[in-house]
Amino acid sequence: MKLARGLAAALCLALPLGAGAADTFSLAIGATVLSKSNCKFTSAAGSVLAFGNIDPSTGTNATASATLTINCTGSAATAAYSIASDDGLYSTGPGAPRVRHTVTTTAFMAYTLNTPLSGTTSKNTATPVTITGTITPANFQNALAGAYADTVVLTLSP
Repeated sequence: MKLARGLAAALCLALPLGAGAADTFSLAIGATVLSKSNCKFTSAAGSVLAFGNIDPSTGTNATASATLTINCTGSAATAAYSIASDDGLYSTGPGAPRVRHTVTTTAFMAYTLNTPLSGTTSKNTATPVTITGTITPANFQNALAGAYADTVVLTLSP
């Protein structure tokens, strides 16, 4: 019995004293690699792509365009850019923008934009970019008369 107590005491002394739980810390790591180019729209805010008056008796597409200007800077001599659209306020899904009647807010007309588009430009050069919209006769021939509008956000990368 004395031997057992002595053995138990020896084992207790052999265990590390103050064996508490180790402390841990999660450190978030992040980095951003910058593009060799940085492109910006330089056109004045408020540019409008206006279809104007559309005659529902015509059998041809209604088209309109707006020319915007971009400028790219950075270390690359030539910048590759792309422009994408968010499809507007009244889109029914990706690639399906619509203009909404300004009075009867349940009336819409589908249209298309020539986005996404891409290209290249020399550094520090004002570069015109044309955004073109199209409304097909199938979308305006039976449309409610009146004004229609939408707003799209264009994203220029990089």
